[in-house]
Amino acid sequence: MEDTIIIDGAHGEGGGQVIRTSVALSALTQRSVKINNIRANRCIPGLRAQHVSGIIAVAKLCGAETKDVIIGSKAVEFNPKMIETKHIDVDIATAGSIGLVLQALLIPTMHVKDKIKININGGAVFGKWSPPLLYTKHVLFPILSKMGYRVDMDIVKYGYYPKGGSEVKVVVHPVKELKALNLSSRGKLIKISGIAHSSSALKKGKVSEREVMSAERFLSKKYDVPISIDICYSETESPGTSIVIWAEFENTVLGADELGHVGVRAEIVGQRAAEKLSGFIESGATVDEYMGDQLPPYVAFAKGRSCYSVSALTGHVKTNIDIVGKFSERKFEFLEKDGNVIISVK
Repeated sequence: MEDTIIIDGAHGEGGGQVIRTSVALSALTQRSVKINNIRANRCIPGLRAQHVSGIIAVAKLCGAETKDVIIGSKAVEFNPKMIETKHIDVDIATAGSIGLVLQALLIPTMHVKDKIKININGGAVFGKWSPPLLYTKHVLFPILSKMGYRVDMDIVKYGYYPKGGSEVKVVVHPVKELKALNLSSRGKLIKISGIAHSSSALKKGKVSEREVMSAERFLSKKYDVPISIDICYSETESPGTSIVIWAEFENTVLGADELGHVGVRAEIVGQRAAEKLSGFIESGATVDEYMGDQLPPYVAFAKGRSCYSVSALTGHVKTNIDIVGKFSERKFEFLEKDGNVIISVK
C-alpha cells in the first residue's frame, strides 16, 4: 500500500489511545494506516473487545476496508474511503466503553458536510480508565462547541459493568470549518454542576443522595459559587453508581468523576470526585487532565492558532500529540508557566 502511515502500537503510552487516534485520523485524512505491536507491553497484548468495536464503528463511518480486526490481533490495517454515511448503528459487546468508541468517531466527523446520526447499543456509560458519557456530554461537548463543533447526545439507557446494555443516540451537526480554540485564560468560576447516577436497585440505600451530599459539602467549603448536583436513578442490567461533576468558568469547563465500587461507601465516592475537581480548579490550568489528551486531534485540524494549558504533560497527552504528528504538519509548542504547561498549535 503506497502512502500508508505505519504506527508503532507500543509507542509512548502504548495503549488503546494509539489505536483510536490512528484509525480516527486515518478516516479524517483518508490515508491508510497500519498499526503494529498493538499494546505490546500490556499484560494482555493485542486488541481487546472495545478496541475492535471502535475500529469497526469508524470503518462503518467511512466504508473502510480492514484487515485483522479481531480480538488478540497485534497488527491491523485500515484503508478508509470518503465519509458519506448519514446514519450508523454501533453495537458494543458486554461493557465496552461507549466513551472510548465515541472518542474515535468524533474525530473523523469534525468536518462532515451533512448531519450524522449515531445509534449505539450495548456497552457501558461508565467504566474504569475511560471517560463517562456524562463527562463527554457536559465537558467535552461545550469545549468543542467553542470551535464551532456541535454534538448532541441522548442517553436513553444507562449500562454498567459487566453486562453493559446501554442505549445512546448521538447527532453530529455539520461544520464548514473548525475554529481555533483559545483557552489562554479561564475567567471567573461561575458555578459547579454535576450528576450522581445509580441503578434503581441502589435507590433504597440512597446511594446517589449520599454521593451528592458528600461532594457538595466538600466543595461548598472551598468555593463560594452555586453548587448543584442532580440525583438520578434508572433501571440497569448490572448494578452500578458513578458521579460526574464539572466546574463552569467564563471561558472553559473542567470535569472530574468517580466510579463506585463494592465495599466503598457512597460518601467516599462523592468526596473523591470533589477532591479531583478541586485539584483541577486549584491548578489554574484551563482544561483538566482528561481533556488535555483529547484535544490534540481537534486543534491540529482547526484553522488558526489554538492554545490551552494543562497541569502536566501526561503520557497520554504526549502520545496523542505524537500520533497526530503522523497525519498533520502542524507543530505543537510547549511553555511552562506558573506550574502549568501551555500547549499551542501554530
